[in-house]
Amino acid sequence: MALEIEDLPVESLSSSGPKLCVKNFVWSENEWPKMNYDDFSDGDDIPTISLEGNLSEKPCQDYDKACQEMVTACEKWGFFKLVDHGVAVETVENLKVQLNGLFDLPMDQKLKGARSTTLPLGYCASNPEYGQNLPWAEILQLLQSPQHVVAFARKVFGDQHQHQPFSNAMVEYMHALDKLGRRIFEMLAHGMGLPHDFFTKNFEEKEATMIRINRYPPCPLPEKCLGVGSHSDPHTLTILLQDDVGGLQVLKGDDDQWIGIRPVPNSFVINVGDTLEAWSNGRLRSVVHRAVVNKEKQRLSVAYFLSPTSSAIIECPPQLLDYSSSNPRKYVSFSWGDFRKELLGQKRVVGKTALNRYLIPH
Repeated sequence: MALEIEDLPVESLSSSGPKLCVKNFVWSENEWPKMNYDDFSDGDDIPTISLEGNLSEKPCQDYDKACQEMVTACEKWGFFKLVDHGVAVETVENLKVQLNGLFDLPMDQKLKGARSTTLPLGYCASNPEYGQNLPWAEILQLLQSPQHVVAFARKVFGDQHQHQPFSNAMVEYMHALDKLGRRIFEMLAHGMGLPHDFFTKNFEEKEATMIRINRYPPCPLPEKCLGVGSHSDPHTLTILLQDDVGGLQVLKGDDDQWIGIRPVPNSFVINVGDTLEAWSNGRLRSVVHRAVVNKEKQRLSVAYFLSPTSSAIIECPPQLLDYSSSNPRKYVSFSWGDFRKELLGQKRVVGKTALNRYLIPH
């Protein structure tokens, strides 16, 4: 029976050329997930942090406490759920409608906005260029640039007004998340005793900030496939919007156990990227995670990756170092621009391989 399933064609993830079958998406056995998409443990989930009262220019009296809670969550888990975040429900729901509308289009229309062979920007059905361990997902990746969003939407929807509902929803959402990201950076800096603009002053330009949308169709063989394999995010900070289906799993560091992240309505999942781990000398942890799939339900996830300007130098400030022995410098200094070039050459991030190239041997 399993062989018959593996021979089934996968129309929704076959873009051009020969049609792919389920067997093309079967991962190496050591990667097969042992947990289902809806396996959650209430006693072992990432923390939830509220921004209520801390979104204005004059934060509330609990600001110090909230900043410290955020830092602690990033130290222990590298992840937390964010509620009372100030992003309008209408902005989020409109984005979901527009994205699902895009993915529901015929394949030939979506491929008008296909990614190029040189840059991973645009639409693609899975990543067939990987050759093996293909992600069970349709993918859209765009820069945080209104011009780039509109250019993509015009290719897919047409030059007239047809592209505007999609373009407007994307741009509104990106602006809202950029503002939210700046607040998170300010709170993390404050919680670590750094100047409030220590991080944000490097994010004035949006040249490398990206948004990546994955839609995972129902999968007939979820015990052998993955939506996204285990990896850490190389960027600085990720703000993830996920629907109510579930599928995000995080590798808990102290016992190497996968933990299912229960979706919470009107929330975001925030996680530390490799760049922020290096910037904080490992105090804030970039943690390996993955996306599993299921037989019954499609799932939508929207990851907003904040990255600094290319010239930004990623170097831990002296305040976070202990020059005796307990906390020496762990990473050589590097620019985000150089790191990004390395990533483009690497093509695919597996596990936590991206940041390891900058480790200082001790």
